[in-house]
Amino acid sequence: MFRKTILAGALALGAAAFCAQAFAAGSGDAKGAEAASFIGVVNVPLVMNDIPQAAAVKEKLQKEFGPRQQELAKLETDGKALQQSLPTLKGDQLTEAQRKLAQMQADYNLKGRALQEDQSKAVHDEEMKLGKLVQEAIDNIAKERGLQLVIRGEAVAYATRAVDISDEVVKRVAAQSGAKAPASDKKK
Repeated sequence: MFRKTILAGALALGAAAFCAQAFAAGSGDAKGAEAASFIGVVNVPLVMNDIPQAAAVKEKLQKEFGPRQQELAKLETDGKALQQSLPTLKGDQLTEAQRKLAQMQADYNLKGRALQEDQSKAVHDEEMKLGKLVQEAIDNIAKERGLQLVIRGEAVAYATRAVDISDEVVKRVAAQSGAKAPASDKKK
């Protein structure tokens, strides 16, 4: 965590120094504006949320893990019902119900942990795949525009729309799936 913070700070400082140098070369002249056009900004969380592949992944994961989540929910409901019936039972029935409840709790805990681990792994794998698509789109846009530096938008206090490539990244990644990119709600 600390390492990421230092890296983000170093990138922001490097970008600020680059901008300062570019604009110091000719405040307001064409050379300063041209140098500033070598910088791009991309809001990766926004891109990851807006690409159509993200919705497809969410649906895929829901289909994959939905039945197991429903099984856990049923087990929890059945366990609560059994627990509520305990005060009305006596003798052997009570002992049997308590054993059954203990077994249900153990099953619930085991299945819950397994589901959580499987979901975490699947989500991580899918995020890595989407991250690669997004990074490829960023790389291609940067090469096409001749950008020398692309900064993550969440680390930038202010950027003009001219340097923000987020919408273009969304369109590129959406095109890879054949889906239409969502309409941008940002003002031009």
